[in-house]
Amino acid sequence: MLYNRRRKTKPIVKIIRRIILSAVLLVLAVIVYCEIHLADFRPEYIRIQAEILSVNSVCDAANTTLEKLGYNYSDIAKIVYSDSGNVQAIETDSIKINKIKSEITKSVQKEIAKVYDNDVNIPIGAFTNITVLSNWGPCINMNFNLTGSFSSEIVSTFEQAGINQTVHHIRLMLTSKIMTTSLDYSGNITFTTDFEIAQSIIVGEIPNYYGSLYRTY
Repeated sequence: MLYNRRRKTKPIVKIIRRIILSAVLLVLAVIVYCEIHLADFRPEYIRIQAEILSVNSVCDAANTTLEKLGYNYSDIAKIVYSDSGNVQAIETDSIKINKIKSEITKSVQKEIAKVYDNDVNIPIGAFTNITVLSNWGPCINMNFNLTGSFSSEIVSTFEQAGINQTVHHIRLMLTSKIMTTSLDYSGNITFTTDFEIAQSIIVGEIPNYYGSLYRTY
């Protein structure tokens, strides 16, 4: 009787062993699959996240500074008319222009410094390239750092708006060079952001040397 009982338990043990072995092999296969895809996926994912974060930080800092300064067109530029009503000159306040440039540059640098160290969590399902599974599974944590340098210039342009009317735009062109570093990725992101500081519709004829001008400060 004892011998028969032992004979009956052997198939069950084999089945359990096969199930355990299959589960282990499946886990190993998933790990290897994810690791292979991680090698290609992580750098691109970090680059995209770093670009989104840096652009948002730069735009938020610049817009906040412009709102804080609160300059309008008359604070920055003054239109001088001749006795006949034609535009004789457009004078700009260089002190305020330089202040705008310096304040925005400092603000952007501070904002990027706040987000120097970043953590990104990527769901395992994102590696499958299947939309339904993109947010599925446990997350893998990755870290990257952001540093940057910035340069800005004020651009003055004129745009024809109708008969005897011209729109004078004063814009800030902010160029950002962001360096991203991590264990999986290292690269540079360069982008230029355009901010409208002020504009005004000028009524009257503008001299050709103004109307065709693209001036930077």
